[in-house]
Amino acid sequence: MFKRKKDPLRKGFELLRDVRILKDRVSKIQSRIDERAEELSKKLVDLQMKGEKYLAARYAEEIARLKDLSQRFSLIMFILDKVDLAIQHSIMRNEFQVLAEELKDLVKEVVKLPEARIPDVSVLFADLEASVRELSEVSMSEYSLSYNPPSNSEVKAILEEAKEVLRKKLEPAS
Repeated sequence: MFKRKKDPLRKGFELLRDVRILKDRVSKIQSRIDERAEELSKKLVDLQMKGEKYLAARYAEEIARLKDLSQRFSLIMFILDKVDLAIQHSIMRNEFQVLAEELKDLVKEVVKLPEARIPDVSVLFADLEASVRELSEVSMSEYSLSYNPPSNSEVKAILEEAKEVLRKKLEPAS
């Protein structure tokens, strides 16, 4: 009967919550990967001391893969930190239209990373995409009718830096 007015500030806080949950999950996965690499490093030293070169080489390859994966998760954490900062900035200024437009493209690019397809993380990225889409719809409908805030260059600059890092990382993989 009564339709609740959509509040972009509320959606902004929901988006911030989703980003922080995702950051926490990515951080936990990264720490597990680092712990595994450390365990394998200890086994590698033992194998080298025993003179088993073949197994030691296999362990070294696996350690290198784990370290590369950890670095890629560091990249995702960096991007999520930038997104978190941009959301906080938008909440303080109560300007969400620019943020929503920029985040749509950024989230689409991050989802293309292979690490974003890990089951736990992919569900959280799907939630993040849905939150960004809702914020975009709310901010578009809210501001297009009554108020059109000026473009905020600081939010754009923060997200552009995150996009540039992501582009540089995706170029060798493509």
